[in-house]
Amino acid sequence: MSTRRRSSTLSRALGTWRMRRRSAPLARGHDPDHAPPEWRDLGAELGHPAPLKHRLAHDWALVLLARGVEHQLSREGRGWRLRVPSDMATRAAEEVTAYMRENRHVHLARTPKLSVSVWPTALAMGGLLLFFSLTRTPLPSWSRYPPDWLKLGAAHAKDILDGEWWRLATALTLHADAAHVLGNVVVGTLFTVPLCAVLSTGPAWLVVMTSGVLGNLLNALAQNPEHSSIGFSTAVFGAAGALAATRAWRGRRWFTPLAAGLGLLAILGAGGENTDLGAHLFGFAAGLGLGWGASRLVRRFGLPGRGMDAALAALAVALPVMAWLWAG
Repeated sequence: MSTRRRSSTLSRALGTWRMRRRSAPLARGHDPDHAPPEWRDLGAELGHPAPLKHRLAHDWALVLLARGVEHQLSREGRGWRLRVPSDMATRAAEEVTAYMRENRHVHLARTPKLSVSVWPTALAMGGLLLFFSLTRTPLPSWSRYPPDWLKLGAAHAKDILDGEWWRLATALTLHADAAHVLGNVVVGTLFTVPLCAVLSTGPAWLVVMTSGVLGNLLNALAQNPEHSSIGFSTAVFGAAGALAATRAWRGRRWFTPLAAGLGLLAILGAGGENTDLGAHLFGFAAGLGLGWGASRLVRRFGLPGRGMDAALAALAVALPVMAWLWAG
């Protein structure tokens, strides 16, 4: 059976399962406490003796439902047990194995480690600090002095709408003072590292940078033409929005991570005399949308390979670099 056909079958099975669940919670089988001894644990048959995770157990159950295989699905601790009659165990194992083989990009996807995600993010944030130091240092041989950086790269709404698009990216690399850049580096790291652990480094950083660019664009469209802003905080709140979206996509209770992200926006993004609430809000909104889309792609195709991951990371770095080259 092709993946497209199986996906359609699973969709129909999911609708049937929901109708059965509304009418009778145990319609898929009997009470597991009274299951006859001839029922066998399908997870153990397939090399998963421990209780299955929620998504995996329910995916397998939908496969069996679609293929007409009798089964029981019951909660055990923090996991789930999926049982089938002994005389159908071989067929059930074959159906689930075929499904996993056809969808191995989903079930066997490489999972990035949190510790591995730290180093690329630390390197990027170190580059942000280094660039801040550069913008405060006079460079007579280049005819560049600190004020010129702000003039060239700040997100000035009128200039952006007049076609100076590079300001959407260059403004992310500029900061008013040391406290400004340090705050963005610390908070940005706290959001970006776990996002990298979910999406992998390249996609995560591309989402973060693109969220910052889109946030600045939406802010320029919404603000007074004389409005001007700088700082990586637009991208930081893009990372916060993306992280909330990925956690909402992975969990059943989507409102909790979204509410947490909005609460964080209210606490960190709406205070201070020089706080650009519009940039923070639009960055967060852009991150929500991009994070949701990236989560769906990862769910459908799995995480990118190392080559693609590196290419996406390079593209994220190239956005501000090429913008500055264009501005100069």
